[in-house]
Amino acid sequence: MKIAIIGGGVAAFEAAKTVRSLSNEAEITIYSREETLPYRRPALSRMASETLSDAQFYIKPESFYAENRIDLKLSHTLNAIDTANRTLQFNTGESAIYDKLLLAVGSHCFCPPIPGMDLNGVMSLREYSDLQKLRMRLDSGVRNVTVIGGGLLGLELSESLLKRNCLVTVIEGCPNLLPRNLDAEAAEIVLEMFGKVENLTLRFGRTVDSIEGKAGKVVGVNLANGTIPAELVMVSAGVRANTEIAASGQIKCNRGIVVDKFMRTSASDVYAAGDCAEVDAVSYGLYDAARNMGEIAAHNMLGEEKAFVFQPFPARLSVFGVKLFSVGKLSGEHSKTTYDPKAGTLKKLFYDANKVFVGAILIGDLREAPKLQAELAPQRA
Repeated sequence: MKIAIIGGGVAAFEAAKTVRSLSNEAEITIYSREETLPYRRPALSRMASETLSDAQFYIKPESFYAENRIDLKLSHTLNAIDTANRTLQFNTGESAIYDKLLLAVGSHCFCPPIPGMDLNGVMSLREYSDLQKLRMRLDSGVRNVTVIGGGLLGLELSESLLKRNCLVTVIEGCPNLLPRNLDAEAAEIVLEMFGKVENLTLRFGRTVDSIEGKAGKVVGVNLANGTIPAELVMVSAGVRANTEIAASGQIKCNRGIVVDKFMRTSASDVYAAGDCAEVDAVSYGLYDAARNMGEIAAHNMLGEEKAFVFQPFPARLSVFGVKLFSVGKLSGEHSKTTYDPKAGTLKKLFYDANKVFVGAILIGDLREAPKLQAELAPQRA
């Protein structure tokens, strides 16, 4: 059986690894658009200021693929899918046939339609090649940086930029800090902590009117009430699933590539997993979810019927000396809060009308995180 996997992220890797663990005969090929081995994408933000070892960055060393007879083809962009004839066409001019196909093509950074977005000095950080470009900018002596987007990734990137001696301004359209990960009480506590960070300015409830340029280069970011000087603008305003190649192959797409609980798309013997996949109208966009989907897809490509089951995938963040953890529903009929302002710790538990535990937020002390996640009642996000 020829199994083709498109993508170089954790969903693609996990699928290939799982297929090999279940089948010694399957022919497995991973086609990745990037030029580097599959890596841990969440590490990119840290690497703007830190040098991680290969073991920390790459999911597995190059030898793993040879030892497990996984043919890894880098710099291969999929240009076309013919689901009727089960053929693939790549930018290299090569073609391939498949018996089972997994699309693990990930997502891309959403760039809001802001005037000036095409200026030299406006960037996003989604792939290793982006990291290389960012490092070159920082090495050239960039000092004033504006980050558009104050979500988890935007804050992680901001911390790395501070470590590179930048003056960082974060602009977030939502009036509250991390509304998907914190309730109002916890957000206020954390925002007070972040307000003490030197060289960091947080502006919530603001939108960018335009990005100002001079001679084609970024010089500032225009808000309704003034201009912020900027030599570099980093866009971290969320992601969008990569659906174009699937849609061109007449595979059903919505916000993501539509799959059932077995990771099957609308096309026969074509599966999707990871950030590009939409399961029961939900696009998760989480590393742990992508890994889980890749494993599930592998079982089903080999003829099993193993379903993807929703799990309370947690959010974790450690920036500016503050550690956060949240999981489940961050609201309910009842809640219980333990807050120690001197220690900088908060524990907030949420319960539904029947006093069933449905969610939790931890700040500072995260030792109970695994226990709380394990106890969380099964639910839909």
